[in-house]
Amino acid sequence: MSEATNEIPLDRKLTEIFDEGYSAMNRLDENKTIPSNAPEFQAAVKKAIGLFEDATRLVSLVGMFSTNESYEEVPTENLRYFLLPYFLGSMTLRLCNVNRSEVVEVAEVYFKDFLSRCENYRLYETPDRDSDAALAELALVPGVASSDKIRELQQMGAQRNEKIRKFQEKKELDEKIKQLRYVVEQSEAKIDDETKREFFLSLLKSAIIESQDELESIDREKQMLLFVASAKQRNEEGDELGEGAMSHATKKRPVKPLKPIIITRDAVQKAVYGIGYPSLPTMTVAEFYEQRVAEGIFPDPEKMKEVNKNSLMNKVHMDNAAEQDREDEEQEKLVERDDEEYLARQRAKDEFKDEHRRGEGNRYNRS
Repeated sequence: MSEATNEIPLDRKLTEIFDEGYSAMNRLDENKTIPSNAPEFQAAVKKAIGLFEDATRLVSLVGMFSTNESYEEVPTENLRYFLLPYFLGSMTLRLCNVNRSEVVEVAEVYFKDFLSRCENYRLYETPDRDSDAALAELALVPGVASSDKIRELQQMGAQRNEKIRKFQEKKELDEKIKQLRYVVEQSEAKIDDETKREFFLSLLKSAIIESQDELESIDREKQMLLFVASAKQRNEEGDELGEGAMSHATKKRPVKPLKPIIITRDAVQKAVYGIGYPSLPTMTVAEFYEQRVAEGIFPDPEKMKEVNKNSLMNKVHMDNAAEQDREDEEQEKLVERDDEEYLARQRAKDEFKDEHRRGEGNRYNRS
């Protein structure tokens, strides 16, 4: 997706990659001295995006989540990975020196994917469906004014009340998260599962509210960007002479399109995501693995079979050598103890060798 997309390190755990990305994102939030368009700030943003993308790929590869579950069935340690698309959307919006239209479109995909997964796992219900239906029914009730103006005012009032409710809920959640984060992240004592689960669920509820707000902002920004693009196009059409006189040195080089990373487990999910997001590049886990093998990041299955075979043969040889060493050690101990039975067997062997030449009983080696 971004220029800072990292290769998945095969020797790192998913928790390590996620925690590193989470810490990098928190440092960006805490550091208020560096401008958001500064090169070091943008490098940190791209690094966090790369880490969250790697974590997303690993979560998809292991098939951690299923669409027929609820959040109560998800283990506490896995709840944090629901936040990956939300984190990716938030970090994407911080990118500068990139086509802003692409930035908001990619961020919109991430936020919608996050809300969709949360809704599938019954972490929340899609807002405003019931309220809109109630307002429509209210407009049909006899004695209630049904003019467009009244309905508009009623809708505006409902939206205002919803915003106030979200604001209060978000404020309470932020305070709760602040207290739980100190307990979970700063305490050296072992944290009970219930406290950690409450912390992750609070993070998810806060992220749901922020994602809804971000989608509203993105919708307004897309309209503004469309207006600016239309105005720019009209200006360019009216100033073709000036455009033709522009030197090649002042023209910007084409930038690689910004695209989100969402990997599905099978072809069925790929088709579903293709319907929802026509421009969204999706691939199955098998396709992703084949691509990584071609890039030399993941090991080739055939080569791994040969490596495992050689490793098994080496293990057999090592086991045989170890067995021989043990036998030699036991024989030395028997000799040191002057074991009568062992010494008798050895004398019998020596006498047999004295009386019989080597190969004497082999009929097939006669000259």
